[in-house]
Amino acid sequence: MLNKALISLLFTLAVPALFAQDPLVEALRKYQAGDLQAARVLIDEAVLSPAHANDPEAWLLRGFVHKDVYKAAMNTEPGDKARQTALESLYRCLQLDADSTYKDNATQAYDYLTRSCYNEAAKALQEGNDGRAVELFDTYRDATFRVYPKADLRTREAEFANALGTVYTKRFNEDRNKMEWFERATNTYIGVLRLDPENYGANYNLATLYYNLGVYRIRAIQAESDILSMQQIQEVAKEYFMQALPYMLKAHDMNPTRRETLLGLEGIYYSLQDEVNSEKFRQLFELLPQQEDR
Repeated sequence: MLNKALISLLFTLAVPALFAQDPLVEALRKYQAGDLQAARVLIDEAVLSPAHANDPEAWLLRGFVHKDVYKAAMNTEPGDKARQTALESLYRCLQLDADSTYKDNATQAYDYLTRSCYNEAAKALQEGNDGRAVELFDTYRDATFRVYPKADLRTREAEFANALGTVYTKRFNEDRNKMEWFERATNTYIGVLRLDPENYGANYNLATLYYNLGVYRIRAIQAESDILSMQQIQEVAKEYFMQALPYMLKAHDMNPTRRETLLGLEGIYYSLQDEVNSEKFRQLFELLPQQEDR
């Protein structure tokens, strides 16, 4: 069903017979009849005409037409283009709507489309399609700030970046010689901490990344390696352990009863040949009751 604004638009446009060939009138009729493709062509023509270029009603209808085109072609390139056009049209309507006549309808449709970007970005991450996920999230963020410049998206940005970092980490773990994934993962988690220094997941995951790479470097030492090469590898591994330590300590401070951080600190200190602290965190781990992490 058409919303109130579009019903009003219908009555406004459909009465005078002499305007029967007005592309805006015809676009609305086609939209009513469910012919989205014809409506799209006509409304795109209408907003380019001098009569409707600055008409908020025309831009509202264009937003709704392209929104429905997007809904009929979700997760395709034409669908993405239609959604972008709908967002731009609805924003244009809001700019031209001096009396806020169409504000509620335009805003509701706009918010629906921005949410769809976020939801599809999350789905793309779950499917391992990080390129599409990043593109969709950027669209979501840009579209949100365009209408709500003071919006606080830090929580959602951190959630998305943590999930993105997990995708990069998984790829790195599949082949630890591909350092590009390590760099992407660490940079992503560092970006989360810029937004939220108290983010437990980013602190713990960053510490684990550095620690595991140090362990991998040590285990990769071949028996036939010369002493100098072995020493160089050990020094590099030590640097990774040192980089891991402050992040794991931070994660531990945030939740002192997490088994994963206690074991992580035991391992990091052991790798740094700090037996006192390694034993300290081993004992703290053993003192915990036998139950799941809180």
